[in-house]
Amino acid sequence: MSLTLKVKKLARMRPQELLFRAREHFSIQQERRRYPQELREVRDENFNFFVPAREELLSRLRSGDLEAFLAGTAMRTLPIPLDQRRCELFKSLWPGQVKKSLQRADAFVRHHFSYMGITFDQPGEIAWQCDPRSGEPWPTGFYRDIRIFRDDNVTDIKHVWELNRLQFFIELAKAYALTGKSIYGDELDRLVAHWYESNPYKTGVAWTSALESAVRIFSLLWTLNFYLTAPKQNPRTVFLILKLLWLNASHIEDNLSIYFSPYNHLIGEVAALFAVGYLFPDFRHAERWRDTAWHILADQVEKQFHPDGATVEQATFYHHFTLGFYLQCMQFRRLNGDAVPENMAQRCEQALDFARKLTRPDGTLPWIGDIDAARSLYFSEPAHWDFRGFQAIGAALFGRPDMKALAGGLREEALWLLSDADIEAFQALPEQSDDSRFIVLPDSGYTIMRSGADEQAHFSLFDCGPIAHGLFADATPSAAHGHADLLAIELAPFGESLLIDPGFSNYRGGIEWHSYFRSTAAHNTLTLDGESQLVQVGVLSWSHEPGHALLQHFQGSFAVGVCGEHSGFQRLAGRAVHRRTFLFVDELFWLTWDLLIPGEPHPDRREVGLHFHFPEHATVQQHGEHTGFAVLGKTTALDILIFPVTEASPGLAVHKGGEEPAQGWISSTYRDRRPAPVAEAVLDTTLPAAVLTLYVPGRKDGAMPACRRHGREIH
Repeated sequence: MSLTLKVKKLARMRPQELLFRAREHFSIQQERRRYPQELREVRDENFNFFVPAREELLSRLRSGDLEAFLAGTAMRTLPIPLDQRRCELFKSLWPGQVKKSLQRADAFVRHHFSYMGITFDQPGEIAWQCDPRSGEPWPTGFYRDIRIFRDDNVTDIKHVWELNRLQFFIELAKAYALTGKSIYGDELDRLVAHWYESNPYKTGVAWTSALESAVRIFSLLWTLNFYLTAPKQNPRTVFLILKLLWLNASHIEDNLSIYFSPYNHLIGEVAALFAVGYLFPDFRHAERWRDTAWHILADQVEKQFHPDGATVEQATFYHHFTLGFYLQCMQFRRLNGDAVPENMAQRCEQALDFARKLTRPDGTLPWIGDIDAARSLYFSEPAHWDFRGFQAIGAALFGRPDMKALAGGLREEALWLLSDADIEAFQALPEQSDDSRFIVLPDSGYTIMRSGADEQAHFSLFDCGPIAHGLFADATPSAAHGHADLLAIELAPFGESLLIDPGFSNYRGGIEWHSYFRSTAAHNTLTLDGESQLVQVGVLSWSHEPGHALLQHFQGSFAVGVCGEHSGFQRLAGRAVHRRTFLFVDELFWLTWDLLIPGEPHPDRREVGLHFHFPEHATVQQHGEHTGFAVLGKTTALDILIFPVTEASPGLAVHKGGEEPAQGWISSTYRDRRPAPVAEAVLDTTLPAAVLTLYVPGRKDGAMPACRRHGREIH
């Protein structure tokens, strides 16, 4: 970042933030000086991390007396410790999922891993501090001195971080609880000890992010929960897990992202700090951690989610990342008889309801905003973009028949998180699908239009909301997970998602891919002279956030629709505003009416680009009879017909899997880039300019189902 931009950022900071950052600078210097002594202290086998009154209890565990420790500990309740009934219920409900879980655990025993676009084996000891893709070791030493973001356009810190999140420990422990087989328990014993020895406190790449420590805490919590459910435990493993929980919580307390990243990072960190402080009251500092973290969680919940329930980060994956932290902390309190503030429960219910409304007919969510495949609520490898487990939890906690209907059953996340009473309440709850056809979410800016609630209903989405919270209208840079996707649409004719957001690829290790997937051209909307709606100023950073407005919602007897506009092109010559009207006509077809309205005269010809993105299985070609594109999906078809109000016809192109990011790629999860069709129509015109586009759905076999209008059947 240039000096000028740094000055702009400093000028935007409030006095409280400047003071916080100044204090942080000096505390880092002190921490660096203390580091050698602190490391020696915590590595001492006799280091005590329990309160003085409970030190004898820790000594018993250290000496191998697990039974006495468990009898005397004040550890609070998690859903299933020392109880095999829940494991038996899991096996009876989902035998196929049990088989898959054990297959994954077997792979982890062999040290076989596959995530974030890479697959690798480490048949010997796991190299925790090496880049999994290249095998190159990361620098070690005091964590503050490690430069984690490299400019080589290849290395991605998230690969080594993901391994050190230790979420695969949960799956090993779960397999051990389900089967009692020592192959899983013994391997977990080895891995816990090896990670502890290989990653000394505040040393190396695993300690360079407080959020990574937070995710690691939840991994260790659920690992311990499953491990204690198995027939036999190694006291040393229990001791090391407890010590790692304490060390990671202590590390988080010193590195809270109060200003660095006050969204999912901060919530993950304080959720982990609360969980350790609340569940382990025998720990030193537990009361302080519990009270400080809970205060922040309660204070932040209405800052993290809009009143309509959406995350202020405008990214559907991160929506569930933040929500998962809240749900776990709320449930920990409920399981132990403590109240949850009404405003927190209400806002989390609204967040669940937002996701319910946005869920497509196939049960998945649109791929809006950045993605890093992170799951805060993790028990096994999830189906990407299927968050119906959250809906099952919401149905039980809030008595929501519509959430139960969408969940389609209990789901694994709910099974392990909920109490017996919660599960009984879920089973007794009736199912009732929400048949709302026209849904407006005014704070996040989304409008949903559907033809029904069944799996073959038409679905469409219109985006006219903020890019993300915390951005600036001038040249001041700010990081955000939202994309330049104003006025973008998505379509799922007859329930099949055909016009889609292509997702997101990566943060580091390929800036051209990072930039493309966040750009306006990577969304189903319009560009002017090839420019995005705002300016990318580096990894994750935006400047010149555009204004936007939802101008009108329309509900008539023949159509429903929405009209919105943005000012993102006003920084260009002509100062144009893009206005788009999106209509769903008689639940039969859609249309967009795009206007580019100049704010000042500009006689030069301009390039207006319409962009369309499709899933990898779709076949797309230029339409044979009209200006536009013919799209074939698995079972459905979509004709996109373009009618510009200009003397010239648009230039049409279709790409798939080209050399450049813009030439036909999607990425549904982090670094999962796959060739997929992308189409564009480019107009060479003067402003003002107008384009009408029709989206006409059909069946792939040519058959059209009957549609109802005004009480009579039409074909």
